Amino acid sequence: MTLRIVAVPYRYDERNTGLGLGPQALLDDGLLGELSDAGVDVAEPVFAELPDEERTDESIAVNIGRLGAHVGEQVATACGAGNRVLVLAGDDTASVGVISGLQRASGAGHRIGLVWLDAHGDFNTPETSVSNLLAGMPVAILAGLAGPLWRDAAMLAATIPTNRIVIAGVRELDSPEEQLMRSTDVTVLRHAEALDGTSFAAAVTRLAERVDEIYLHVDLDVLDPSLVPSSSTPSPDGMTIRQLDDLLGTVYATGRVGVMGVAGLNPGGGKLGDLSVASMQKLLVAAVPKWTREGGEGT
Repeated sequence: MTLRIVAVPYRYDERNTGLGLGPQALLDDGLLGELSDAGVDVAEPVFAELPDEERTDESIAVNIGRLGAHVGEQVATACGAGNRVLVLAGDDTASVGVISGLQRASGAGHRIGLVWLDAHGDFNTPETSVSNLLAGMPVAILAGLAGPLWRDAAMLAATIPTNRIVIAGVRELDSPEEQLMRSTDVTVLRHAEALDGTSFAAAVTRLAERVDEIYLHVDLDVLDPSLVPSSSTPSPDGMTIRQLDDLLGTVYATGRVGVMGVAGLNPGGGKLGDLSVASMQKLLVAAVPKWTREGGEGT
């Protein structure tokens, strides 16, 4: 089984700045070679880009959506022939494009589930957000609670019902965000619950029973800041690489993960950035072979 990599070197709609440097930093650090050495049949990466002529000065959200349409195109193409697809994204906003691509590949009626591993809920809307950061909104956008212009620009054909969303590893939620989340059917597991040995596996099992495919998304700030010290959104008392790897293995074991996305790598800051890159590299080299190995766990 071939692993196709889609790189999205953007922070919001700005190319190769800040978090947008993360995907290339991983590739420059030898990710493809390390995955190949670990037994993964990995193809050369493709890059999703936002052409200058598609940009608007009026709305960053629309630009993010238009970039997402190109992400979706690359994901849909890469999903062909049963390939696994790894999306290396600058920030979490690329996830709307990923879901658009899965729908494009399999149809709007394809029942997609979302497992979102993050220190934050990313379930804000413009009405609940304290910071107004768009990277804190993509799960709510996918659920259809905000952002119609963003969704339309990304060519998202259908929103994700909230009973098909599991958010785990959360350590920080804005109060209005949490109130909104608790009013839906989203399954929310805070850090301790995700690691208690039973709650996460039970939530993932329930999700797998009601969907055709799972998009598995990881924001690196779910890890402890000591492992990703250059994180733009650090949150204390996070996971170890081993703990996160175990959770990923639980999701892979459903056999329903077609696409995995990782976001939030800030390679800047000298040695701090280097350590963050090394942590992400270690995680992917440990986790991805389990996912792609034919006849192995989750297949």
